[in-house]
Amino acid sequence: MGKRSTRTPKKLTARRFNPVKAKLESISECFDQLRHGLPAKQEEYTEADRITHSYVKSCFLMIIQRAVDINNVIIEFSGQTPPLQKHHSFHTLHQYSTIDKETLDFFMKALDYYERIANPYQELPPSELYDASRELLEYGEAYTNQIEDYFLNSSPD
Repeated sequence: MGKRSTRTPKKLTARRFNPVKAKLESISECFDQLRHGLPAKQEEYTEADRITHSYVKSCFLMIIQRAVDINNVIIEFSGQTPPLQKHHSFHTLHQYSTIDKETLDFFMKALDYYERIANPYQELPPSELYDASRELLEYGEAYTNQIEDYFLNSSPD
């Protein structure tokens, strides 16, 4: 009887698993959900029902959390301990020249919205959330492009 290979497809998959790539795919799905759930015009959004508002809020929160998760993986990848506070993870990536100043500034503002959405005692007018969500789509694309560029430029040849 010949020697049986101990490598299973599951083990091979685990060896090739890239946590940042998986998180980028996940954040991309969240962007698609936000893009499809956010009405084309602010007026349509402000007059929409609570389900639409809740959906957009949920997408916003998920995108920000996924970005923080990506940041923390990159920070761990560099040999550092991820910070406890979300905004520090964006500052660290900016220090690594992974994200530019404009993207950093947007995400600092987006984290304020994140806190306001997550805190039931703080009011966030629908018009503000709509504008922030539109910006999130724009800056989110820039963010993911910068993250992808970082890994293309830092991967061994």
